[in-house]
Amino acid sequence: MAKTKYGQYFTTECVKADSNKERGSITSTRHLETFGGGHLSVDSIFISRPHQMISQPHKHEFPQYLHFFSANPDDGTDFDAEIEISLGEEQEKHIITRPTAVYVPAGLHHGPLNFARVNKPVLFLDIAVTGKYSRVGNTPD
Repeated sequence: MAKTKYGQYFTTECVKADSNKERGSITSTRHLETFGGGHLSVDSIFISRPHQMISQPHKHEFPQYLHFFSANPDDGTDFDAEIEISLGEEQEKHIITRPTAVYVPAGLHHGPLNFARVNKPVLFLDIAVTGKYSRVGNTPD
């Protein structure tokens, strides 16, 4: 961005290369720990095929919002996927089959996260209320 009075509020460093081709393209601010004061990070991922994104339960020291939306720009209800997510230490399993937002409070175990069936692309938004994303526990994903 040009050196202007408000140019500091913009970044173009938000497209992240991802070696995991199963996930699809990622637009992210997760690697920009101090951007905007370091209060928020966002991953935007287009999911076009089934895969297990997170294999192990984990938790964070910050709240997180997980959004599962239609990737059809003409119809937000055009959702044809089945996503499995488990919450809590007891791994309570939930099945998502329509556009859904999930609030994950700080300290709540969540995962695995499995995109079990993807007949139409899904826009997955992962919003962490922190600039420095980290997991508590040993999780490889």
